[in-house]
Amino acid sequence: MKRIYFLILSAFVSAMAMAQDGGTTNVDVNLKGDGGAAGFPWLWVIGGIVFVLLLVALLSGGRGTDRVVHKKTIIKE
Repeated sequence: MKRIYFLILSAFVSAMAMAQDGGTTNVDVNLKGDGGAAGFPWLWVIGGIVFVLLLVALLSGGRGTDRVVHKKTIIKE
């Protein structure tokens, strides 16, 4: 069974290696763009605030449910 899996895996890997494009590559690097998310510092601030709020909510969420209940059973004869 392991040999069959190995044969299928090796056939798949060799097919992926043969499928690589051997043509020319044209890369266009645009350095004068808007910068993406780095151009919006307020986005990082809001993301940080949301992360901190989620962290606080997850870490302190179980504190209100930890209650100790004492029960007394009285048996009268």
